[in-house]
Order: sequence, then structure tokens, then C-alpha cells
Amino acid sequence: MSLLNESATAARPETAGNPGDPLVSIIIPYYNQPAFIAETVWSAKRQTHSRVEVIVVDDGSPSPAEAPLRGIDGVIVARTENRGCPSARNAGFRLSSGDYLIFLDGDDRLSPGAVKAHLQTFERNPEAVMTFGAVRRIDEHGNQISPPHICRRRKRYLPMLFSCNPIACPGAAMIRRSTFVEMGLWDESFLIVEDYHMYLKLAKRHSLVQHDRCVVDYRFHSGSLSQNKERMLQATLEALDCVQREYPMTSSELREIERGRRRWAHAFRPEKTMAYRLRGLFYSFHAMLNTPISSYFKVRRPGD
Repeated sequence: MSLLNESATAARPETAGNPGDPLVSIIIPYYNQPAFIAETVWSAKRQTHSRVEVIVVDDGSPSPAEAPLRGIDGVIVARTENRGCPSARNAGFRLSSGDYLIFLDGDDRLSPGAVKAHLQTFERNPEAVMTFGAVRRIDEHGNQISPPHICRRRKRYLPMLFSCNPIACPGAAMIRRSTFVEMGLWDESFLIVEDYHMYLKLAKRHSLVQHDRCVVDYRFHSGSLSQNKERMLQATLEALDCVQREYPMTSSELREIERGRRRWAHAFRPEKTMAYRLRGLFYSFHAMLNTPISSYFKVRRPGD
């Protein structure tokens, strides 16, 4: 374990593996997750891909990351002032060297073949700037809550993202470094849903590609920010507003954004009424219009 500050450039652990393989940086923000962080780091280190660097950024946590990570070699650990998760991720990026990036939350776990699955998808889709895979939900003890979920592929991911987020957590995705820089890194004005805001920007300008491998265990527990539905809804709507302000939209995209706002409110504010159920059926039918017919006939095996 190498202890750095966020501006350090030396004392890095050497990266093993075949020098011809691409280097992947796995960046892990940490704040008061001592029960999970070692497991998270080990999941990043035990990848089947040969060249991975692991960077943990302690976001000024009252319970520092250093203690639970003591004895784990080959990890860069930096400590910053408490400025929130997006800032911690950006600090980790500035310490990284990889051509590809995974931003793994400090209580989640990468599947052993996650990095390889993403890189293979990039090889098959050289135009893509981001790949994402399936997610398995687990509880605070690591027990499965639900099996790996694979949404159906879409013809275009921007309309889908206007109304839902198929990328359940940042650890499910891999982003090209050059494109992440082009997007301006994580927007630190968002303390939550900064990942959704990033995916919207990426999908507006570039190609995203989905694959069917289960790449991450997404941990649900009492401290999860996603439990606060009203706060999540307001932040999600703000992300849509920001992207609409930042990028020119076609008339079709403007209609999709407005429909997306209604769809998000429907998802975060459930009701026990027939009208609510009928709206849900409408949104499901509309999603089918963006789904290739072939996806309904392909055999899909979660976790493959």
C-alpha cells in the first residue's frame, strides 16, 4: 500500500502483467466504509486481466481507509479533504495512469472477469467510449438480494437514459480515459447522480455499448444514498436540465426528455391506483419501440 496525497506523482507501486496489455485504473472513493473497503479492494486486485492499478481515495473520512487496508500491497491510497464522492473520484483519476477507467464504489465488489469482459467488448466495438454490463444486488453481508440483471439492448441509449438508468452503479461501466477527459471529469456540483449526468453527456455525443457479463455486486444497506427517493428524483431532474442546457437538442430529443421527466417521477413516486398502473404500461410499451426485435429471441444467460 502506497500512501499519497492527491497531488503526489511518486512512490507508486509497480504494475505487474504483460506490458502489451492495456492498463486499467480502478478508482475507489471511500468514506466511512471500513467493513467493506478491504473486500472491495481485493475484488479489484483479483481481476483476470493482467494489468490493473487500484487507487483508493479517502474523502476525509472520520474512519480512515488506511487501517482496514493495512497489509494489502500494490494499492495507491490518497487522503483528501471531505468534498464529496465526485471530487474524490476526480482526485483518484488525477493519480491514475490507465487508458481505461472503472469507478468502483467503496462498498461494491467487482466480479473477477469484469475488466476482461469490458476490454473484449471494446475490441469488438472500437467506436464505443463506454461499455457496461450486468449487476447483481447484494445485502450488507454479501448475500444475493436479486440475481444479475441484464436489460434488453437498445437501438440508441440516449432516449433510454432520458427515462431510466440501465447502469445501476458506476462500477458496472468502463470508460475510455481520453473521453472522460473530453467530458470534463465528474461534475462536482452533483453530490449524487453525478454518474447519471456523465452517462447522459456520453450518450449525447458518443456510442455506448452493453454486454451481458455480470461485472459487479451492488451492495444495498442502510447507508445507501439511493434509499432517499425524493432527493434522488430532484437530482435526476436537475441532471436532465443540465444536459438540456449544455447540448443542442433535436425536437425529438426534447420530447424524449419531457417524457423522461414524467417517467422518473412515476418511478420515484409510486401510487396504488389504476391510473398509475396504466402509465407504467405506456412507459413499458414506449421502451419496446427502442428495443431491437432480435433481443426478444436471443437466449440471455445472466452472469455469462
